[in-house]
Amino acid sequence: MACFSVDHLDEGTALLLDVLERRGVRTTCFVEGRHGEERPAEVQAIVERGHELGMHGWAHEEWHRLGPDEERELAVKATAALELAAGVRPQGFRAPAGARSGETAAVLASLGYRYDASLGDGMRPALLRPGLAQVPFVWGGVDGAHYLADPPAEPSAVAAEWERTLEKVAASGGLFVTVCHGAITGADPARLDAFDRVVARAQDAGFEVVTAGEVAARILSEAR
Repeated sequence: MACFSVDHLDEGTALLLDVLERRGVRTTCFVEGRHGEERPAEVQAIVERGHELGMHGWAHEEWHRLGPDEERELAVKATAALELAAGVRPQGFRAPAGARSGETAAVLASLGYRYDASLGDGMRPALLRPGLAQVPFVWGGVDGAHYLADPPAEPSAVAAEWERTLEKVAASGGLFVTVCHGAITGADPARLDAFDRVVARAQDAGFEVVTAGEVAARILSEAR
């Protein structure tokens, strides 16, 4: 399976969604809760365009450094703000900077979340606890790990690396997840073209291209 996800609500996010929609692909957008208050129309537009909405903290805090009370307070606040803006309650979470705390799973479960899409053990989905799946990513699948390097990677090199990863996953099974940002991939036409090339390659290779929520639903179903 392949999952092309989007983090943040940046300038260029709409362009990423355009690329995916031209390919007939739905994605999961993990959005900071503050945008539910600051940019509610754009949050709502994600859902109106047919994509999933996930929660990405309140204002991109270092989530794994939060104390238990602050973590719960921000998770409740972010969830409510996104639900009010979009009209649907987010079912998935991705920790800002990727790392969750020891309390995150319990907080998410108490708020009705179905999955966590933070860093995990490789690229194989798992069950974190009853009713809560993990849909992990690895840093090699994050656009910023390549384009924010010094010097930045060439888009063609990023596409080639992701295509090689697709080949490995096709041979061994598992899940390939990319994490793209509007202000990184969406900010450059060559990067958008490279991303489009990877999505097309996944489709041509027969990958099932799904949202993070669809991956989580399978994990939870298998666990019953």
